[in-house]
Amino acid sequence: MLFMKKKNVDERIQKRSNELVAKVFPIIGILALVSLIVKIVCGLPFTVYLLEICTLVIGAVVWLVEELRYGTLLVKEKDDMLKELSNKARTDAFMAMFWTVIIGELLYGLVIDKAYFLWAFSYIAIWFPVAIYISIHLFTEGLLIFGSRKKEESTKKSLAIRTFIGSLFFGAFVGFEFYFHDGAFDPKGLIAVLLLAAGWGIPFYLMFLGFMKLSEKKADKNLEKEN
Repeated sequence: MLFMKKKNVDERIQKRSNELVAKVFPIIGILALVSLIVKIVCGLPFTVYLLEICTLVIGAVVWLVEELRYGTLLVKEKDDMLKELSNKARTDAFMAMFWTVIIGELLYGLVIDKAYFLWAFSYIAIWFPVAIYISIHLFTEGLLIFGSRKKEESTKKSLAIRTFIGSLFFGAFVGFEFYFHDGAFDPKGLIAVLLLAAGWGIPFYLMFLGFMKLSEKKADKNLEKEN
């Protein structure tokens, strides 16, 4: 009984999460398209908006492939099962686009001409709004939970590793000017990079854990109402 109850809760959480992500799938595409148009109108080089093109193409391809795989693409009136499959297809496409922007943003800062470096921050306008929307709903609806003591420890460890790696990327990206002067590498600048990484990573880690605790309390209240 406990296993079945947990399974039903997990399935409900996954279903609702997919619904949320499916809603913002078109939005991340629109934001990427707007960014692409703005950069073209501004007369920027192709390399400055190559990431937008990659994001849109990857998202469209993943969405079409998944919709065709589930057989939901040309179905106008979908029942609950087909809606769930369609949401899953949109979720997969959204995640492909989201991570393309995140990873591409980091690579952009490393390979782009310094004259166009500041345009890298334009990608925040693509992923940040949708990430905030999803996060707020996950927390407020009690969808982001540990589930068990073992899973809590695993989640904390995984979060710590990902935050550490993300913090290093953030420090290296934002602190670029500290460890490169006139084209030469300055090892002293690495101290600034580490400070930037710690300044972003530690608060983010603690804040995320705090939000998960609040989300679990919300989930407990939801279960109490159902019972």
